[in-house]
Amino acid sequence: MSNTQNSSFSLLNQKEIDSLIGFLSEQKNSLDSDVLSQKSIDKLIKLISSDSDRIITDVFDPFAHVDNSVLATLGFREDVSQLCELKFSVNETTDYIILTAYNTVTNKELVITPNLINANDTTDWGCSISPVFFNRIAKVFSFKYTQQTHDAVCNCFAKHTYGDANHKIPEIYLPVNEKLLECLI
Repeated sequence: MSNTQNSSFSLLNQKEIDSLIGFLSEQKNSLDSDVLSQKSIDKLIKLISSDSDRIITDVFDPFAHVDNSVLATLGFREDVSQLCELKFSVNETTDYIILTAYNTVTNKELVITPNLINANDTTDWGCSISPVFFNRIAKVFSFKYTQQTHDAVCNCFAKHTYGDANHKIPEIYLPVNEKLLECLI
């Protein structure tokens, strides 16, 4: 914990501590016993003590239940050693995006849909997807993608979110450099 503390400021002031204790007291019947586990406390400290303007998006992982072995079950890839590229395109008729995985070893293609990740979801992504979410899909399934694909995802997202494909995208919607580099071909 010593590496997360900064002597120039306290992590929480008394009013924030009182508010947190009040909230936890009110919610104690609906909270699991592990709410204040050391892991949760460490995540909270990391979030509060971060000197970055970025919001830490990996604290709560919506993909925690997704197993990349689903691709082997579907007969798409035997294991993660087979390089698979995640591609991005737009359906000209519906204007919805299409995510396709391409296995460079077997030359197989697989359309990646929301219900592949969550069985209760839809078959369509919609008109855009945030670059950080696109990157997270690539990481979960151990896919790689090109800089050109990343740029296309960013342009589409900016166009549909801000009305201009060249609009600067706020950092909250972009993968951190380390995660981007892990996925780039």
